[in-house]
Amino acid sequence: MWNDFESKEFRFKERDAVIVYPKCKPNGRMLLKTEYLGAFPDFDIAMLEKGYHLIHIYQRNRWAPVVEIDIMADFVRYCAKELGASERCVLEGMSCGGLQAAILAERHPELAAVLYLDAPVLNLLSMAGFGGKNKVLDTFWHEIEDAYGVNPSTMVNFRQSPIDNMKPLIENNIPVIMLYGSADDVVVYGENGRVLENYYKENGGTICTIGKSMSGHHPHGLSDPQIIIDFVEKHYR
Repeated sequence: MWNDFESKEFRFKERDAVIVYPKCKPNGRMLLKTEYLGAFPDFDIAMLEKGYHLIHIYQRNRWAPVVEIDIMADFVRYCAKELGASERCVLEGMSCGGLQAAILAERHPELAAVLYLDAPVLNLLSMAGFGGKNKVLDTFWHEIEDAYGVNPSTMVNFRQSPIDNMKPLIENNIPVIMLYGSADDVVVYGENGRVLENYYKENGGTICTIGKSMSGHHPHGLSDPQIIIDFVEKHYR
């Protein structure tokens, strides 16, 4: 069980995976929560109550190396076939989960109906401390090095962040709703989400941004997620 909803845990390509089932009649749509399945679940529960299946696969590295993202794409296709649902699903990403969701949408846009990003990591140079603003944690470096084979001297040339490849999002008309905290010193909005926001506005994309005044990196989500639900339901392609 997951938050009082029936769930199934299984292995997919040597990774742990979960499908959570709605109590009502399924609506043929899926919500992929890319990271931190149990964290801030109000939106997820609301979507389950609307008939969405909630799906999740645990990544071996949360910083979205290509091999993990492509396995995630295969997982989405597998779940769609098993559940008789659309492969085009809602991609929900919080923090590093936002990094995963954005790269998945850029590499496999046919799987993305709507992007819901919450304090998303979109610029790995920023997270590695090159922006000079974020509160860098030592553990970040070890994980980034493991994901991409970089080090502090080679990272300066790194160009594999979501902000380096935003064109597919616009070309495929993928709507985005994005939350951020104005006092977030871990994932600094000006170096991450703001770049995506500006790109969408300059290129006629559909985007809604919600800033939380004086909020830090946590908590994610909103006390009332209805505005997020409404955006997703309105713009689901």
